[in-house]
Amino acid sequence: MQGTGSEEGRHRLFIERLLIITAFVVIAWMLWYVRSLIVVVTGAVVLAVLLRAIADPIARHTRLSAKLATAVSVLIVAAVLGCAGWLFGSTMADQFAHISSTIPTSWDQLKAQADAIPFGGHLITSLQGGFDLPKLVPQLFNIVGNAATTLIMILFGAIFFAAQPGLYTRGMAKLVPQDRRPLFSQSLQDSGKALRLWLLGQLISMVVVGLLTGFGLWLAGVPSAMALGLIAGLTEGIPYLGPIVGSIPGLLLALLQGPETAMWALIVYVAVQQIEGNTLVPLIHHEFVNLPPALTLFWIVAAGLIFGVVGVIFATPMLVVLFVLVKRLYVREALDTDTALPGETDEDEAKV
Repeated sequence: MQGTGSEEGRHRLFIERLLIITAFVVIAWMLWYVRSLIVVVTGAVVLAVLLRAIADPIARHTRLSAKLATAVSVLIVAAVLGCAGWLFGSTMADQFAHISSTIPTSWDQLKAQADAIPFGGHLITSLQGGFDLPKLVPQLFNIVGNAATTLIMILFGAIFFAAQPGLYTRGMAKLVPQDRRPLFSQSLQDSGKALRLWLLGQLISMVVVGLLTGFGLWLAGVPSAMALGLIAGLTEGIPYLGPIVGSIPGLLLALLQGPETAMWALIVYVAVQQIEGNTLVPLIHHEFVNLPPALTLFWIVAAGLIFGVVGVIFATPMLVVLFVLVKRLYVREALDTDTALPGETDEDEAKV
């Protein structure tokens, strides 16, 4: 009888383990199937963090509800963008049109100059075979146009997240055992704080790079310097690859002004990246979120392989959330090892 009961127990344990493994496989398959949605949710969360960063002070000083404060923050962001478009829209549109129409001519001039250099023609042909540089800017605009639906989903998702953040955090907490829910909720708050700090640091970096690049190219005599600075600032949000992509339109446009202007434009881009990489980034990482560089690089590559080009854009915020959750739930709780979290003061760490 004991042998029969023991055998039944082993069968029951085997079936339970098999069901657990099957559930994990099914969940992994579903996540892989909807991996594009994960990127959209990440973008919505990042934008929601920005809206909450504006809405929280409004709610504290005016005693408005979270929904009304979020509505006010949306109106503020829309008003700022609208004023910027009204003040600089026509100028920026003319400059972007100038860039789009001038880059093909600049590319032809570059090929003509390269033909006079040994092996220059072969190098240009190889580059052109890999990607068509004259069509790079129009293709970027086409990508932006094709992503309109995704951006709308991110926008509305961000508004819903920002209006009722507690609703979604409480819903996620209900997926874990009841005795672990306070810890999980605190971990989500820590991740949100780290994400807000990362976003602040990223915005500072993009603004500084855009201003320095635009001013430097204006001094170098490159036309449409304002639009080129905006391109450099926006592409700064794409890790590693962004600065290279952002410099291509400016360098090609500078070629039309002559080799000397092109050389000065190259110096501007390199100098701005040196300033950003050697002073701004270390300062921001020290004050905000200090992600290991190697981990960031390999995660960006992995995100690109899993989620595609859009995954590269949102790879870092995904890593910020995962990084904090691992440190909070695994290193600090499971391994009982002291570790600092982004934005955590000495008093906060002493309470743990």
